[in-house]
Amino acid sequence: MTPRKILALVSVAVALLYGGFLCLLYCLQASMIYPGTKNRVDANPPQSQGAEVFKISTALGNVEALFMPATPAVDETRQPVVIFGHGNGEVIDYWVTALNGFRQRGIGVLLVEYPGYGRSTGSPSEAGGGAICLLAKDRFLRALILQSTFPSLDIFAAEYWAPAFLLRDHFDNLSSVAHFQGPVLVIHGRDDHLIPWKQGQRLAAASANSTFRLYDCGHGCWDPERLPFWRDALPFLLQAGVLVQPQVGT
Repeated sequence: MTPRKILALVSVAVALLYGGFLCLLYCLQASMIYPGTKNRVDANPPQSQGAEVFKISTALGNVEALFMPATPAVDETRQPVVIFGHGNGEVIDYWVTALNGFRQRGIGVLLVEYPGYGRSTGSPSEAGGGAICLLAKDRFLRALILQSTFPSLDIFAAEYWAPAFLLRDHFDNLSSVAHFQGPVLVIHGRDDHLIPWKQGQRLAAASANSTFRLYDCGHGCWDPERLPFWRDALPFLLQAGVLVQPQVGT
């Protein structure tokens, strides 16, 4: 067999292996993008003071939502609310107590579960994921706080040497931030190896009204007792008009 034929056979074998690899990625992408659908939860939602649990009927299924009012409510006629979107490997149950800092500062918390996650029915997708950047395109939001967020899922396709057009869901957060007219606070972990902090910086750069903060932590940059989250968030929320005065010391 000539060297040319050997090279041709090797090229065909490599092309077939790469094609098979791409087919496998395409078939497995839902489980890779939405791993939290496998998380087991209790039949009943977690309890929290004054919390109200309700179901929202959508075309993709009945999703669960949990509203936790401010404790105490500073102004009964005006209570700002933060709509919290958790990570793709989590469920709302994980965040019930972690967000008490908002409630203590006079801000209610609305946790809306994704379809197919927790006690919600249906299947997750970009059309029904309810990610905050996508929500900002369709609903008026006074401000955005983005934690350990990616510009789009296309960056992960590149890591697998796969073309981005194979993705069913792209979550183009970069475009959403660029079109958002309100203030944006982006926080990211210096040691984030899943989504490098340069990606968070790139996301912040898409908005002319953004603030970027780099914390000494990894991907899950949520530890308000240790990290300076409230030192950054309080003036941000005050400037955005979400709060009229600080309720708890920084």
